Amino acid sequence: MDDWFSGVYIQPMGIRKLHHPVYEMSQPHRHDFYQCVLVDKGEIVMEVDFEKIRLRDRHVFLSYPGQIHHIVSTQMQHGWFLAFDAATLDNNLRSILDQFLTEIMVMQLPQQLFESFYSLMDHLYQIYVNPGQLYQQQALQAMTCAFIYQLASAYLQEERSALSRHSARNIEITKTFRELLRHHGKSVRSTSQFAAKMNITASHLNDTVKSVTGFPVTYHIQQELIREAQRLLCFSDRTIMEIAGDLGFDDPKYFTRLFSKITGVAPGKYRKGKCKE
Repeated sequence: MDDWFSGVYIQPMGIRKLHHPVYEMSQPHRHDFYQCVLVDKGEIVMEVDFEKIRLRDRHVFLSYPGQIHHIVSTQMQHGWFLAFDAATLDNNLRSILDQFLTEIMVMQLPQQLFESFYSLMDHLYQIYVNPGQLYQQQALQAMTCAFIYQLASAYLQEERSALSRHSARNIEITKTFRELLRHHGKSVRSTSQFAAKMNITASHLNDTVKSVTGFPVTYHIQQELIREAQRLLCFSDRTIMEIAGDLGFDDPKYFTRLFSKITGVAPGKYRKGKCKE
């Protein structure tokens, strides 16, 4: 995108904007920035990390840097598209996003909250399209942070409701693990290593994560690695052996067995089949 300003890009989306697409989102792609879609009226079907999602009226969606995504179909009447660098966010907000327990953040907002989000987007856009104003860069970054804080707050309210039966301490441990996994998933490969970083025992970490998410620590580690392997198989020309090495597998045969077990197909067949769909 050529119209970035201060690490932020925002444009309205809709039928009146089709002659000037905000971004070439119809082709699978990955980037090192966050992307957010707010749907006012209409529908968008997207695929994010090989999972199909459907956005309708009052839906909001946030993707993370590095995820693969593209639009499958759209009947968007009106909405907003926002992209921003991680550097735009303060450290606290980046940490909050990294601790989300979901890989794909999608919500349908209540009408009043949606109207507040829509107003924030519109205000952000007015700052974005009026160059030369004093403190434009600071205002743009501050408004982007304000919008994402509001989004995080709405998501966390839903998340806390769903996790209400768990203690605050167990949720905190699980979230800290999720944040570490996002940043160190390629280099830290065992429950004991994650537990050491968190100053708790491996058994306590494993029992806590399993009680909150339904799956043990090793499951989350393997899912993170295989998800990245899928991305590299589909959107890089690296060999299977090179991908295995990139992900920290000393034995390419073990990587192939694990990939086959989790996805149901060998890496080579996955590249020839799923990646060509």
